[in-house]
Amino acid sequence: MSDQLIRAQIEAALSHPEAEDGLYFNNLIVVHEEEERPIVEGSEGDVLRVLESLIHQGRVSVEGEGDQRIYHLVRP
Repeated sequence: MSDQLIRAQIEAALSHPEAEDGLYFNNLIVVHEEEERPIVEGSEGDVLRVLESLIHQGRVSVEGEGDQRIYHLVRP
């Protein structure tokens, strides 16, 4: 899966109304039946790499640490 596609999926998931308060990493890659936001496809390593790139670019912010990290889309 290309980084461009993963990036677009991350941005779509984090901009969804269900992600208003941010999303844990697992909520990016696993979407439960009752949830409507898009899933982010790709290996965990690829998704994490693209997330780190988006954080470095200032497109995504992070709060918390370790398994408790919550990702937010930075709105222009």
